[in-house]
Amino acid sequence: MANGDIGVAVGQWKVRGMKQAPWKLEVEFASQPGYAYDYPGRDFGEEASAPLELAYALTVHKAQGSEFGRTFVVIPDPCRNLTRELLYTALTRQRQHVTILYQGDPGDLKRFAEPDESATAGRRTNLFNSPNPAKTADGRFLERGLIHVTTAGDVVRSKSEALIAELLHAQGIEYAYERRLTASDGSIRYPDFTIDDEETGHTVYWEHLGLLHDTVYAERWQRKLRWYAAQGILPADDQHPHGGANGRLVWTRDNEHGGIDNRQIAAVMDQLFR
Repeated sequence: MANGDIGVAVGQWKVRGMKQAPWKLEVEFASQPGYAYDYPGRDFGEEASAPLELAYALTVHKAQGSEFGRTFVVIPDPCRNLTRELLYTALTRQRQHVTILYQGDPGDLKRFAEPDESATAGRRTNLFNSPNPAKTADGRFLERGLIHVTTAGDVVRSKSEALIAELLHAQGIEYAYERRLTASDGSIRYPDFTIDDEETGHTVYWEHLGLLHDTVYAERWQRKLRWYAAQGILPADDQHPHGGANGRLVWTRDNEHGGIDNRQIAAVMDQLFR
């Protein structure tokens, strides 16, 4: 048995008709199933230092290594301590099933996948190299080597997205990065770039595909294409030069080696905004 072990009270219980409480507590710990430890009542007296604590709930880190079959993750809103790393840890502490109890719109948790929600990215340390912080649009400082910050101050997920953002910025084209898009059925997506074209009055949704050569990624993209189509957001064609009734969908992609062609991006921009 070690500090932090989780146990369950077993043995004698106080039942109706008993005039006094059981004289000892028996606890079976998860690390030693089938074996119970005895704790006499004197261990919990006013003069004693109680060897056990009653656990109604555990912190995420306290639960690490316990390998619970099922966990319930309770997340209040707001939760100032919540970060991308903490949420990842909370969602990987179970062996079979996890249930999230969130005080708010579950779709809001999607933002914790973004680099600027990372506690690691916010650390300034010279353990390996001298700190090189970058200032984001909202005034925060994040370590430049762990994130991709554009000239406009947006924190993006990949170098390819950073390149697209820089080209848009250089052309004076205003965009929103991963702006929330909610469908009529309540489902939510976050297009890489959303561009409201004032000249045409239409909205352009731009997706960049980094792993289209991966079969799982490709299947996920096909599902997303169908989702866009159901929302009236379609690629342009000869009959519909502005795409669907609710917006135009365009996409670019990395090659199979992870490279990106600037000329391809520039051609897409020229076609969209010439």
